[in-house]
Amino acid sequence: MIEEKIKETTGYESKSSQYSNVPENPNFNAAKIPAQKSSKPLIAGILLMIAGVLALVSWISVITMDVSMIDMSVLQELDPTITPERIQEILVICGTIGCILAIIPILGGILALKRKLWGISLAGGIVGLFTIGPIFASSILALIGLILVATSKKEFH
Repeated sequence: MIEEKIKETTGYESKSSQYSNVPENPNFNAAKIPAQKSSKPLIAGILLMIAGVLALVSWISVITMDVSMIDMSVLQELDPTITPERIQEILVICGTIGCILAIIPILGGILALKRKLWGISLAGGIVGLFTIGPIFASSILALIGLILVATSKKEFH
């Protein structure tokens, strides 16, 4: 009754009557509609895996580095007790730690591709910042991947 008066005086139908004749679909459930998935986790996963592989290659090259290429005279001026064997030990220890750290961004990238375990993917990006790699390339790629993972939290399960 009120809706008819509004229609007569203004010429507009009220919104409640506009849809009152539309039957409701009992099978429709708004929760079943999948959200739009962006490509952020995909790109982040690829970047994190590339950063991890670059860092891994870089640290493996440190482990296998030939100590005879280092000018020992400069180092022996600083510390006369230093030997090539000690330098090799230090390089192997640092390279091993770097290789272990380089695996974490690879794992984070795999999980980002699968859109699972957002926290571990985020940790992979954070650890990837410290893997250095050739000319800081892996750190830069890990930073971009970290930003993409952080901004796509809702897309992870």
